[in-house]
Amino acid sequence: MPEKLPPLERPEPAIFNPSSPEKKAAAKRSILERFGEKHLEHLPSEIVEMIKAVEYDKKPFEKSAIKKANEITNKLIEASGTTPFDIPERNIHVLPQTIFLQIRGENEIESVATTIHSLQGIILNAEKLIHPFDRISTTFHEMVHLKNFLNVEITSTESNIHRMGLEINATEKKEEESGDFTKFEGLAEAVVAEIEKHYFPELIAGIPDLKENLDFNNSVKGKKLKEKAAKENGIPVDEIMFIDETGKIYGTFCYYNQRKVLYYLVDRIYETHKNQFQSKDGVMKIFFATNFNGKLLPVARLIENVFGKGSFRFLSTMDTEDNSTALVMEYLKKHRQGKTVP
Repeated sequence: MPEKLPPLERPEPAIFNPSSPEKKAAAKRSILERFGEKHLEHLPSEIVEMIKAVEYDKKPFEKSAIKKANEITNKLIEASGTTPFDIPERNIHVLPQTIFLQIRGENEIESVATTIHSLQGIILNAEKLIHPFDRISTTFHEMVHLKNFLNVEITSTESNIHRMGLEINATEKKEEESGDFTKFEGLAEAVVAEIEKHYFPELIAGIPDLKENLDFNNSVKGKKLKEKAAKENGIPVDEIMFIDETGKIYGTFCYYNQRKVLYYLVDRIYETHKNQFQSKDGVMKIFFATNFNGKLLPVARLIENVFGKGSFRFLSTMDTEDNSTALVMEYLKKHRQGKTVP
């Protein structure tokens, strides 16, 4: 297995459409420097100064969670066959909402966090992430995004992010022909959110500052309040991440409807490929690995074998809106193949 990179280093991004060795080297360097020593340098100076002035210091439980998140994701990265690396604390910025929106966009008032691959950083909306479980789970989610497979396209004028994990942005040529678009956004978020949910218990375990919250959420009263909240929302109880003693404030894991599509894919693939996988978990790990190594072909073959030709392309239309998940689920159920792989 590849050895973990030193601090402030990350793997080089893949380069799409290199027009010259010089431009290829420059595109790689821009990502590597923004991750490392020149983090934030390409932002307007007034934004950088505001970030430095108002950014919240990370609390001990956040520091512990970032360390543990790096450990968890590095195990997944190693399993995918790629090079593990740590995201430093300083690449994660906890900001007041006003500054967050200046960077994220003034219309993104409901946004809680985002990963900016061109910045090689994560920004968190502190006012939307009050509960410590919510804060560190969201941080973990964004760290999975920042560590995913990265492919940079060199265009006629600049370099743009073409692929981030499973998500694919239009190339310059395709954008000229068909307009801007993004493929596999919904599947990408489903996979990242499932990693977040799957490893959340490991993420929070053993952090002293979280013990009181953890003990309450695992208590008889906490479990009953979670069951009540889950019933009221029509979701499984394990979708409730945390709840307070009043039962009125609680948090859920994100992208539930997108993950339901992912679960359906995994169930049907396992059902027809039991000779290839020992469990459904083995199928899910293929999706996890693709987030980090970018190898879409194994996933595409499995899906098209079960749901027929063109199903992987149709799956690419699922975005983060719930109406698209309903359309994709309907398509998959209609086109499911009845055969079992010998």
